[in-house]
Amino acid sequence: MRDRILRTARKIMAILVLALPNASYAEDLLTVTVDEISEALTFDDLLAMPQVKVITKNDYVDEKVEFSGPLLRDLLLSYNIGPEDVLTLRAINDFSVKIPASDAFQYNVILALFSNGQKMSIRDKGPIWLIYPMDDHEELRDDRYNSRIIWQLTSLTVE
Repeated sequence: MRDRILRTARKIMAILVLALPNASYAEDLLTVTVDEISEALTFDDLLAMPQVKVITKNDYVDEKVEFSGPLLRDLLLSYNIGPEDVLTLRAINDFSVKIPASDAFQYNVILALFSNGQKMSIRDKGPIWLIYPMDDHEELRDDRYNSRIIWQLTSLTVE
């Protein structure tokens, strides 16, 4: 029952944020949990990491888009997360996906904060959208990888 109430509350919060397009972002954007220890990262924390650009198209955009943000690999390394780990990524609406951390070590997967130079809002799949460099690797143009692209990312947990 408690979980159901929490999920409903999160959905209501997401709707309220979407209804207020000029609202500022919450201080904490991404919670990283390793061995049941969690740390919340802010936009500034993510922006302080080295930034990369990926120009790509995916099933959720109509044309090539320039995405920029830190490499997922850099974030994982800062928490001693290796390619053998499995990650559970969760979005604002409680949607979740499991991905092998090895994806981040094999490809330049990014935590996109900007789309075509603009800070992404919740309404536009932000503030964090996990992006694979689909156009750089033919094998990434597969439903298996498209299903790993998660937007409105709020948490990353090592399984």
